[in-house]
Amino acid sequence: MKRWWAALAACVVAASCATAPEIASRRERLARQIADDAVAFNEAYGQAVSGQILLNILRSRDRLPRYYLAMTGISDSPSWSFSHSAGIGSIPLGDGAAPWGIGNVGASRETQTRPSYAVQPFSAETLTRTAFEPTAPHIFAHYWKSGWPRDLLMLVMVEALEVTDGEGRARVYTNEANTIFDDCAPGIDSIGCDFVREVRAFMRATEQGPPVTRLAPNGRPLCGLIEAYDPATPVRAVGPSPGVDCDPVFPVGSSLVRLRLRSLDDMVYYVGELMRAGAMDARPGEAIAAQVNVRAAGLRGGGRGVPLFRILPRGAADNAIYAAEVAYGGARYVAGPAIGRSCGEETGEGVCRDSAEEGDRSSSVLSLIAEILALNQSPDSIRAPSRLIAD
Repeated sequence: MKRWWAALAACVVAASCATAPEIASRRERLARQIADDAVAFNEAYGQAVSGQILLNILRSRDRLPRYYLAMTGISDSPSWSFSHSAGIGSIPLGDGAAPWGIGNVGASRETQTRPSYAVQPFSAETLTRTAFEPTAPHIFAHYWKSGWPRDLLMLVMVEALEVTDGEGRARVYTNEANTIFDDCAPGIDSIGCDFVREVRAFMRATEQGPPVTRLAPNGRPLCGLIEAYDPATPVRAVGPSPGVDCDPVFPVGSSLVRLRLRSLDDMVYYVGELMRAGAMDARPGEAIAAQVNVRAAGLRGGGRGVPLFRILPRGAADNAIYAAEVAYGGARYVAGPAIGRSCGEETGEGVCRDSAEEGDRSSSVLSLIAEILALNQSPDSIRAPSRLIAD
């Protein structure tokens, strides 16, 4: 009997030692699974939103209707399946003694998961607020003061500039994409290039010195004041009247620059219009580039600049990472390649070259439009990906 009790105790100790590591291992696997799922859902969510924007840009290039869909959060509820097993082993008790049997029962559990999500059209009210109403001035002010490329903001978000000089004469410059060609070279005379040149003059004037940080309490009241740059007369900010949004304004020297902002749908259509002339210039299989340049990514000095937006045909052997990919017209297109660099100044060669490939800004355009798409909606229209564990 002593030998029997010793063998039984050994089995109990061995089982307890094996159970604790198994529990820890199961917890680690579950933690890794949740982390991997969260990353995968994040990637899928970003590709879905960016792909929708790229698709509508391509439609705008071809002057086809644009459609906007709301994508709700991704939910993953695992389903469980169980299997059971049982067996009987024996332990010898010594010479002449019959062995005693010990029963073993085992169980295993498997999970099968299929993420669920909803892609559906906006309601009429949400679509109007999201896509067709002009962007709110406070959204433009947020991006202007958050370190975003300001020439990119001016081109994408601003529909027109109204510049009033010190004598009260006003002139309006309209941002017409279909009249912008060849980066507005000196020989081009068009409405769109007049706007681009005025924007570049405005950028030079606002970069000469920091904005005024202290405004005069008794200065000229300005509704919609974003920043003031060496104003000829003291100014101060005042709030809008109830129910009224004031256009963003910038006092610059003796002039006052007022911005008229686009709607989100106008931004998408504008980028698509810029791509049309680029598509006519590009040969089959080449990148399609906008006809106006912005400063290259990572170059503080500016340089020649790079196209505002570029669309590339996706090659079969292309394994690069892009912000957006979409199938359109029987082909696959991508935009926004990853730019893993940081440059203090322009170089003639290497990753800091001021070239379209090394300084592609397309991902910034996609990110800007995607963020405004989310900001224009209600908090429940786009929810973060989530995972539900049903135990």
